[in-house]
Amino acid sequence: MQRRPSRLAVRRVSAVVALLAVTLAACGGTDQPASVEWRNVEMDLPDQWFLFEEEADRLSISNQDIGIGDVAGEPNEWPEGDVVAMFFTYEPNTRPDDWRELLEQLDAEIETDNQLRLDGEVPATQLIYRYETEGVLTREMVVVIPSRAIVALAQPVPPPGSADQTEVFLAYLDDFMGVLESAVFGAPVLD
Repeated sequence: MQRRPSRLAVRRVSAVVALLAVTLAACGGTDQPASVEWRNVEMDLPDQWFLFEEEADRLSISNQDIGIGDVAGEPNEWPEGDVVAMFFTYEPNTRPDDWRELLEQLDAEIETDNQLRLDGEVPATQLIYRYETEGVLTREMVVVIPSRAIVALAQPVPPPGSADQTEVFLAYLDDFMGVLESAVFGAPVLD
């Protein structure tokens, strides 16, 4: 039985993004790693990007230092400039068709549906799509890597009051692709 990304999963990702939008912080370490390794995959980070979440089933990076707010739990002010992030999740049995079906359910317009070879040999599917969520027009990318059960979601994190983030995504597409193209895959992690 194939696991399909549900509306709940999409809402969960949207909720995470919304939470991040509220809790973007100027706090946190200033040490920025040049690369990260997760699930035996090493990836280079673009200059000035941050690792802000690392768990067994997810890894998150962003062009802004994202924290949890101040000591009292109050969210920090919105940072200057664009905010974009990449979320890598471990999703066994997820296939590209699951995402195509989900995007169809969301009335998203798929602009790009490409086959990629990461690290010269690891097959992946790239979907770039456009849709409206919570009143914000956005463009995002999902890359499904079935042999590793990894899904990478790259997206802008809209500031409060934003109506259109499609151009922000395009401005950072080379950074998103640079992370994926830098990936060096070790042996698959067995669960």
